[in-house]
Amino acid sequence: MTDKHDSVAAMPRIRALLDRLDIVADSRRQRRLIDELRRPKRTTVVSFLNQHAFNLAWTDPAFCEDLLRSELLLRDGVGMAACLRLLARAPGLNMNGTDLIPQLVAAFAGRRVAVAGTDQPYLERAVQRLREQGLDVVCSIDGFGGEDRCVATIAAARPDLVILGMGMPRQERIAARLAGELEQPALIVNGGAILDFMAGRFPRAPRWLRRIGLEWLYRLLKEPRRLWRRYVLGGGRFLWRVLRLACDSGDVRETLGAAALGVDTDGNPRECSSMSFDAEPLFAQPQQRMAGLVQRLDAQMAGGGRRIVQFIAARPGEGVSSLARAYAEASARLRKRKVLLLSDDLDRERAWPCLVEEALDRAGASITAAYDDDANGDVTHARLSSDARGYQDNYAAIEDASVWSGLCERFDEIVVDAKPAFGLVAAARASGVIVVVEAEVTRASAIRKLLDDLAAVNAQVFGSILNKHRSHLPRALHDRL
Repeated sequence: MTDKHDSVAAMPRIRALLDRLDIVADSRRQRRLIDELRRPKRTTVVSFLNQHAFNLAWTDPAFCEDLLRSELLLRDGVGMAACLRLLARAPGLNMNGTDLIPQLVAAFAGRRVAVAGTDQPYLERAVQRLREQGLDVVCSIDGFGGEDRCVATIAAARPDLVILGMGMPRQERIAARLAGELEQPALIVNGGAILDFMAGRFPRAPRWLRRIGLEWLYRLLKEPRRLWRRYVLGGGRFLWRVLRLACDSGDVRETLGAAALGVDTDGNPRECSSMSFDAEPLFAQPQQRMAGLVQRLDAQMAGGGRRIVQFIAARPGEGVSSLARAYAEASARLRKRKVLLLSDDLDRERAWPCLVEEALDRAGASITAAYDDDANGDVTHARLSSDARGYQDNYAAIEDASVWSGLCERFDEIVVDAKPAFGLVAAARASGVIVVVEAEVTRASAIRKLLDDLAAVNAQVFGSILNKHRSHLPRALHDRL
C-alpha cells in the first residue's frame, strides 16, 4: 500500500491535477456553467476527478494526461472534498456526474446526441430515456468494441453532445481522441455509470444519503462484488496517498523560507507591527498554503505576471493586510517576480511613496525608487492613498486606468490591500479580487453585500480565504483532519 517508489513520480502529477481542478463555488456559478456548456464554441471535454480517478492517475501517467487535457475538470465525491480540505483548498460544490449530466441533458433538448457505453438491453433503455426527454439520439454504441470503431462511428454522426459511459480510464482516452476528430463544436462528457443509472440498472441512493455524502456506501452495499476493491482497498490507498501528498512540502519550504510567510524558523506566528488590529490566528499559516495560493492564481490567470491582485474584506480586522503582504512576498520569492504591494497599512513614520503622488507627477517614477529594506524578495511597498490629499484626489488617482497600466509596465505583479473607502474603486481595475473572511465572526449578510458591491463594479472575484480559523481540537489532531 505504501507504493513508496511510485510516490516521487506521482506527486507532481497529482499536484498538477489538483491545480487544474475547476472548483464550482456555489449554485449560481453552477447555473452559469451549465449555460456556457450548452453552447460550446469548440469541442469541450468534461471530466470528473473522484477518489477512483485520483488512484488511477497516481499509477497511470497516461490517464492523468488525458484528465489534464480536459477543458473542464470537476471535483466529484466526498473523498476528494476531504482531500482538498486537508490540503487547505476549497472543495466547492460536489459536481458528481450522476447529478450534473441529467441537467446537461435537459439543456441539450432537441439537439443531436451520441452515447457510448454499457451493454444491451441497458443501452437501449438509456437511449429510450434520452429520447423521452426530447434528445435526438443519432448514435448509440456499446462500450466493449474497439476504440477506433467507437471514435469513427461517433465522429461520423456529428453530434452536439457525446455521453461516454465506459468507465475509467477508457472513456477519458476515447474523449481525448474524439476531441481531435470532431469537426464541429460539441460537448463530450465522461459519465462513468451514467447510462446504467439512466436505464435503471443501478438504483440511486435515497436523497438523504446523497445529502450527507454516503451514496458510495449505498452503492457498495448494492454491488459489493464489483465495488469492494474500489471503495475498500482503494479507499485505504487513497487515504495513504493524500496524507503523503499533504506531508510532502519540503520543496516549498526550501523555496520560500519561513520568514516570507509570517512565521519564524520554528514555525511560530511572527508579529506584524503594521497590523496592530489583527488578532493572531490560532495556528501559523503553513508555508505550503500561501505557495498553493500563488500556484492556483497562476493557473487561473495562465501563469503570467503583469496582473493586479486585490485582497478585500467586508469589515476591518479580518487579516487582509497580513495576507496581502504574505502573498506578495511569496509570489516574489516563488516566481522571482518584481512585486508592488499597495497598502495604507504601513509604518506611518516612514515617508512611503504614494499612488496619488505617482498619478499627479506623471514624469516621475517615485514608487519604483523606494524599496523596503526589511522585505523578503523583490517587493516594493507604497501607500494606496495619501492622508495629505483630499478624498477626490485619492479617488481620481485610484480610478485612473493609465496609472495602473503605467505600474503594470514596471512590475510583474501588483498586490492591493484596499480598505472599504477605496476598495471598490481599486477592484474595478484589478485582474482579480480575493475576499477575506474571518472565521466564525463575519456575518453572511456582510459578505453578500460585499459580493453584490463587487458585482456592481464588474469586479472579477477569484474566490475567498477563510482566515483566523480557530480549532477547538488539539493541534496534532487538527493538522491530520
